[in-house]
Amino acid sequence: MTDAEAARLIGWKRIAAHLGVSERSARRWEATEALPVHRQQHDARSTVFAYARELDRWLESRAPDEERGGAAGSVFGRRSVLVAALLVLAIVIGLGTIAMVPRAQADLSPDGEAVDLFERGTALYSQRGREPVARSIKLFTQAVERDENFAEAWAGLARSWAVYPTYDPAISEERAAAEAVSAANRALTLKPDLADIRTLLVSAAYRKRDWAEAERLYREALQADPRNSDLLIWFVGHFRNAGMFEEVDALTERALEVAPQSPPVLSEKAMNTLHLGDLKGAEAQLDYIWSGLGLRAPIVWFGKFAAMAKRGDGPAMKVFLDDLPFGNEEVFRRFAAAIDEDSPTSRERFAAAVRADKALPPWIAYYFLQELDLTDQALTIAEEAARSGAFDNSVVLFQPNAKDARSTERFADIAEELGLVSYWRERGVPSICKEERKTPVCRRISEG
Repeated sequence: MTDAEAARLIGWKRIAAHLGVSERSARRWEATEALPVHRQQHDARSTVFAYARELDRWLESRAPDEERGGAAGSVFGRRSVLVAALLVLAIVIGLGTIAMVPRAQADLSPDGEAVDLFERGTALYSQRGREPVARSIKLFTQAVERDENFAEAWAGLARSWAVYPTYDPAISEERAAAEAVSAANRALTLKPDLADIRTLLVSAAYRKRDWAEAERLYREALQADPRNSDLLIWFVGHFRNAGMFEEVDALTERALEVAPQSPPVLSEKAMNTLHLGDLKGAEAQLDYIWSGLGLRAPIVWFGKFAAMAKRGDGPAMKVFLDDLPFGNEEVFRRFAAAIDEDSPTSRERFAAAVRADKALPPWIAYYFLQELDLTDQALTIAEEAARSGAFDNSVVLFQPNAKDARSTERFADIAEELGLVSYWRERGVPSICKEERKTPVCRRISEG
């Protein structure tokens, strides 16, 4: 069998699965956008098939020209400060509302075709996913090429570039950051009233580990735009990473009221449900997003994989690795084996794989090590990351099953290093301190 034959995808179901879309979308793309599909005649009927390499080249030709740089394992990697800043810039400061300005508004653009391109880009962006976001970038780019003073189109372009790496692991984060910042700056230059400039300081507050200042800026932004679901979800992330889950629940419910079918909102709800230990509920939500909506985002994959781990279903994890959307494959396979075998030897093999994988984000390493009860090694990872400023997604510190780690002075020192202890003293204790009042970190908050 040749390589080409081995990569043959027979039937619309397999073709659509390879593309990460519905069969209906795949059929439409063949009819309208020259998707490379072949047919083989068998008597009175024909078989539809495609070659994976041809599909991949077709997708590549439709994506913007980008640098597909970086290690394959970086999709779950630590977002740089620049990327974090531009995401706040593109989503938090109100670009979400810019995209919804009706066509009838006279000051959009005098170029009717540019407005049409803008509206089509907006519709695609709202679908999310790799292919819709890539196409929205092309349309927004065409809009600003026709009218370089079209502020809303520049804003839409910034927003699409900001989220692009989330949906396509191969996109260079550095290139996406540069493109998004450039487009957003152009939008704000043309129309300064498009956004509350104060929210640009959020990323600077996090760099200084000033959680209180970041919260203040988020609240100011929400006061200006209380029904921005993207902003609400980013604010949810702030409290999630601070371990304040009462606030997380309240803001998530507000986001659901505003945008009940928004994939990012539904994903946030599902991941929060998983974190709190409701496996059945979380998996139902994740399955709906993954299969029902067809959103194959890496974070959704990770949520499903983590749920299987919590059930101890090693065989299912190994099968699901066939859909692994990013690198670090050896670590993930070792983790699945450790869950399946449940032995000291398999856990040590996994720990060795973690030590060998320098590209593995610290928060993933911490999460997996904690799941395997390798508390000392998990704390070592967190200590090193906190000192270097590289410990993102600190929500993993507050897993319900990680009480052993939180009972140590080492954990309290990590929280102090991250700026959380001073924030909790000012803002209020994290959720863990309701049940773990006597732990060093909770005592340190009250004694400060």
